[in-house]
Amino acid sequence: MRKLGLLAGAVFIALSVVGSATPGHAQAQDLAWCSKIKGMLNCMYETRDQCRASVSGRHGTCVQNRRR
Repeated sequence: MRKLGLLAGAVFIALSVVGSATPGHAQAQDLAWCSKIKGMLNCMYETRDQCRASVSGRHGTCVQNRRR
């Protein structure tokens, strides 16, 4: 019975930690340049050169972030 209580407590703690994480961190970044690869837009670059280095060899493009 004691093992069951410890297991329940461990599960509760694990779920509490997972539930408190803030989702969408990647989308929260709103920098000047976005990479576009296979339809996915990722706006995490301060400069065009950073973006171009990231998409190099991956058949992607760089576009300015219009939400900024």
